[in-house]
Amino acid sequence: MAKKIPIKAAREFARKHKFTKIIIIAEDDAKLQNVCTWGETVEDADYAAQAGNYLKTKVLQWPEKFIDEPNRVKKLRAKIDSLRNEIKKLKPSDGESK
Repeated sequence: MAKKIPIKAAREFARKHKFTKIIIIAEDDAKLQNVCTWGETVEDADYAAQAGNYLKTKVLQWPEKFIDEPNRVKKLRAKIDSLRNEIKKLKPSDGESK
């Protein structure tokens, strides 16, 4: 497997050149590929990841099993789901007095 591009390297490059999103595609001598994405905000990270996933599947023709979300986005989605569940617990059910 190709060596992974560190997220830190992508972040440093993006910040140095004042980019809010970055997608890096690399290939080593053995023709093994790596795609690294980074975004300044969670929204930027999600957008970059979606673009990277598009490139992986449509351009590089990687299998779907290599498609993923950034960890920041996964954590945020999990937190949102948790908060939604907590809100449901606070709402009175139908027929229950307020």
